[in-house]
Amino acid sequence: MSKKKILISIIIFTILILVLITVLNPSHKYNKLIISESKWNSIKESRIENKNLVLTDIRFNDYKLIIDEKNNTLYYSLINNSQNKYNPSISYSTNDNRMNHLNSQRLQSNMPEPNKNVKLAILSYEITDEKVKSEYQFKIMIYNENEYHIYNLKCTDLPILSINYNRSEDINQKNISMEMYLFDNLTNVPNRITISMGKVKVDNDSYIFSLHMLTPGKNKRDNKISIFNMHPNSEYILTPISNESEKNLDTNHRVELFLNNEYEGVYSLGYIYED
Repeated sequence: MSKKKILISIIIFTILILVLITVLNPSHKYNKLIISESKWNSIKESRIENKNLVLTDIRFNDYKLIIDEKNNTLYYSLINNSQNKYNPSISYSTNDNRMNHLNSQRLQSNMPEPNKNVKLAILSYEITDEKVKSEYQFKIMIYNENEYHIYNLKCTDLPILSINYNRSEDINQKNISMEMYLFDNLTNVPNRITISMGKVKVDNDSYIFSLHMLTPGKNKRDNKISIFNMHPNSEYILTPISNESEKNLDTNHRVELFLNNEYEGVYSLGYIYED
C-alpha cells in the first residue's frame, strides 16, 4: 500500500473515531440548549412532572456541579478569566434508560454517561455578569417523551466549598469526621479541585474545621495542602457573611458553603491559628 493510501486510511479512521466519541460522549454548548418560553411551556404541557427523573451528574466545562438538594438548585462557579465561562460545554447523565458506551473512553475522559432518551433544555437566557451579580435563578429542564423535571441554576463568581458529615452526630462544640470538597475558581491555581478528610464543629454561627489524610498505614496526619494558596493551617474558620455590603468585599476568601448537600450561604474563610 502506498504512503498516500496509508495516510488517507489513517485520516478516515481518525474521523470515524472522533465521530464515534462525539456520539457516545455528547457535549453541548450552553447557548445551543437555550429554548424560548413558548417551547419550554409546550414541552411541559405535553408531559407530566416526575421528580424521580433526576440528573445523576451534570458538568459544565468538565467540572461537576454541586446541587442544593433541599431547594433543587444547581450551582455553577465561573472560572475567572476562562474564555468559555459564559457559554460552557454541558454534559450530563440521568437515572433514566442509559445507553451503552465505550467504557475505556468513558473512564479516560471521566465524563458522565450519555442518555439518548433524556434531553436537556435551558429557559431563555444567556449567562451574563449582570445576571450573576443579581443572583438570577436560571431554569434547566430534563425531559423524555412522557415526563419532565425542572432544576434551578444559580451562577456564582465565588469558589464552592462543600462539607459532608454524619447528621446523627452532634456537631455543636464537638469535632466530628467530615469530608471536604473545594472547587477553586480563581486564576492559575495549582489544583482546581481539592478533596480532603477532616474534622468539623460548630462554634456559635461559625464552622471550625481541620484537614487530615491517611498515611499508607492508615494513621492520621496533618494534610499539608494549601487552600486558596493560603499557608497550610491546623484549623480554619468559616464565618457567615450576612449583608450585601460584606458580600461585595474585595477578598479571595469568600465561598459558597454547602453542608450535607444543602446551601448555607456566603461565608468568609480564615485561620484559627497558624502552625
